[in-house]
Amino acid sequence: MATAEQSTTLVTAGRIITTAADDPYLIADAPSLAIVGERIVAAGDLADLRQRMPEAELVDFGRQATIVPGFNDAHQHPTMTAENQRGVDLSTAGSPGELMSALRDRARRTPPGEWIIGTRYDHGRATGEKPLTRAELDAVSEAHPLLVINIGAHWGVLNSAGLAQAGYSDDSIAPPGGELTRDAASRLTGVIHEQALFDVAYPSLSRGEPTIPPQDSETRLRQLKQVLLTLNAAGITSVGDAMVGPTELSLLQTAYERGELTARVNALVTFHHIDTFHSTGLRTGFGDHWLRVGAVKAFADGAVAGGTCLVEEPFEGSDDHGIQTLGKDELAELALRVHGAGSRLAIHANGDRAIKLVLDSLEHARAEFPDTHVAHRIEHCSLIDADILRRMRALGAIAVPFGSYVAFHGDKLVDYYGPDRLERMFAHRSFLDWGIPVAGSSDYPCGPFEPLIALASCATRISTAGRTTGRVLGSSQRISTQEALAIYTAGSAYASGEAAIKGSLLPGKLADFVVLSEDPLSVMPDRLTEVEIRQTWVGGRPVWRKGDSV
Repeated sequence: MATAEQSTTLVTAGRIITTAADDPYLIADAPSLAIVGERIVAAGDLADLRQRMPEAELVDFGRQATIVPGFNDAHQHPTMTAENQRGVDLSTAGSPGELMSALRDRARRTPPGEWIIGTRYDHGRATGEKPLTRAELDAVSEAHPLLVINIGAHWGVLNSAGLAQAGYSDDSIAPPGGELTRDAASRLTGVIHEQALFDVAYPSLSRGEPTIPPQDSETRLRQLKQVLLTLNAAGITSVGDAMVGPTELSLLQTAYERGELTARVNALVTFHHIDTFHSTGLRTGFGDHWLRVGAVKAFADGAVAGGTCLVEEPFEGSDDHGIQTLGKDELAELALRVHGAGSRLAIHANGDRAIKLVLDSLEHARAEFPDTHVAHRIEHCSLIDADILRRMRALGAIAVPFGSYVAFHGDKLVDYYGPDRLERMFAHRSFLDWGIPVAGSSDYPCGPFEPLIALASCATRISTAGRTTGRVLGSSQRISTQEALAIYTAGSAYASGEAAIKGSLLPGKLADFVVLSEDPLSVMPDRLTEVEIRQTWVGGRPVWRKGDSV
């Protein structure tokens, strides 16, 4: 008999979608799951399960409800999002005036000399695709160092005081893998890209201590807890934290020890820390089903929505091919070290030229260590062609593309890539047709975190914001809602190396599930965002119910 800590619970609803490959539905008069501790131990009709387990507690969600596996966002940034809580969220600013007003308001409430940080700055929405400049930020305040980070999180803008704090001057040379933008007079504009930004703001990627000092640990823990509850409210039960260094891993470990993780975390440790990690004898996969190190994270190029990824054809109306952040030799060496150690590599590569460089490095590593079998990940893998698909399938590589970028970033995508290339972007249909494993990803805070938005975007390919609202972008890459749901559950579990315990609602799997107001496979794809999240359960217990504050 189960102990008090492992009491048996029966949950039932009108429909249960298991995401099993042969048939997604649990077929029964009253489909039900039996849960002991954190795991599902049986599935079937309620009457049969009650007869077998008469002392079990019954939780009936009603005939209108549908239970689906918990959503698993394979690549986003919860620890960075928690750190961003101290900044000003600029994502809703629709004009330069609104943006400047928000920053000035923060400046009035901030003691002189302290940093002001603006996050999720959408240059397409707020400043008409034209980046801010140091002069415009100097007009906000000269008494505070000020950094505004673009929503893609790969570039930002500093005012003059911020440039000085960061040690950047008109005579500075950009760090390797970074760029300092200059005007016609060779004076810094304040716009900094990639490593130049990382050294200022991101502990996990900085080459030393970042310029901006960290917050105290208790504040960061409180903010992380809030972020995870917000994810739970969207039905997310597992998340890949795609930019983790010692500071972030310590934060996650403390939350784990305190029992404050309400979503399971697959941490991608940034490549700067690979020597420390491997010197201890550890490999990726270390940890348990609440907190584990899933891969080594690196960057091959810039951002797709920021127009800095490395592309074969230049961006529309320009001769710009984007930014390469690691050289070919560096990529090759990294792949050899990670693959040779038996660890999984997760390389950020958006543009087709960057993806091919990554594939070169993985193929070389596989040839050098043919007996080491690891499925490596290409994070975002945004712009593909037939050669890329062929090579990925041969390697067994995993694609982790954006799910909601068509809906959220439609304007920018058309401007940077044009409609023809959008038929080869976020290529869920092509990946599935070629038999390439594919996971679901939001890259939040760079895109919306709500999985139902991503499912709708994957199924419709309809832009929902800006001047392209209602326009279909890349219709050849549409997939069904059932396929999209599988990607955001079973696909993400495979990408983290946890397919044996996550991704479907079957006996032996973790009891992580979401209760929806209706069956997502029965509604029109453009209505998916209207489906309500009623409850979210992780490990056989509710972590969020509709009506809870977040």
